[in-house]
Amino acid sequence: MTSDPVTVPPALTISAAALFMAQHKFRHLLVAEAAAKGRKLAGLLSKYDLARAFPNHLNPFSLEVADDTVPQPISTIMVRNVVTVEPYCAIEEAARIFRTRRINALPVIRAGVLVGILTESDVFDAMLNMTGADDHAIRLVVESDDVGKTLTLISQLAEQWRMDILDAMSFRNHNLENRIFSTFHFPTRPNERFLQQLRAHGIRIVKLG
Repeated sequence: MTSDPVTVPPALTISAAALFMAQHKFRHLLVAEAAAKGRKLAGLLSKYDLARAFPNHLNPFSLEVADDTVPQPISTIMVRNVVTVEPYCAIEEAARIFRTRRINALPVIRAGVLVGILTESDVFDAMLNMTGADDHAIRLVVESDDVGKTLTLISQLAEQWRMDILDAMSFRNHNLENRIFSTFHFPTRPNERFLQQLRAHGIRIVKLG
């Protein structure tokens, strides 16, 4: 998440919010009020909320807009019933919320105080990091019928051949019962003896590269 996020007050004018959003290239604005121990979330504003509040002939993010073009406060158009998460929310749970609620920003609240914001891009970045997609590593994808045995075997072979496993992830093939794909990332390409031993144990190599 982005900690200590930028916020705006509920009294900010709609056109001033549009100018602020355009200047900082934000897609969302957190609306907050001062509280005893920090900032209390009051609402959430998206670029689409702003666009709907402007006259049809006027682009809210154009040079024609001034602070007082649309003088009503953002409190009149912001979303008040905001979906939020707590800092310990699992990444996969946040992804599920984004998908089921069809939203792309989640304020993060701790003990009633705003402490961060999580966006779809943050979740994508985390998933890329978790899967090693950004590491330029060698990816080995195998198919088997038992996750535990596959992880154990590849761990043993990696130790035997002195290879580091950067990360590992498994998921079920929903089209084939009892078939599981497992992905491993290595800093270097496994040698042919390593691969032969995998095949000898009934592990099918789906992709290597």
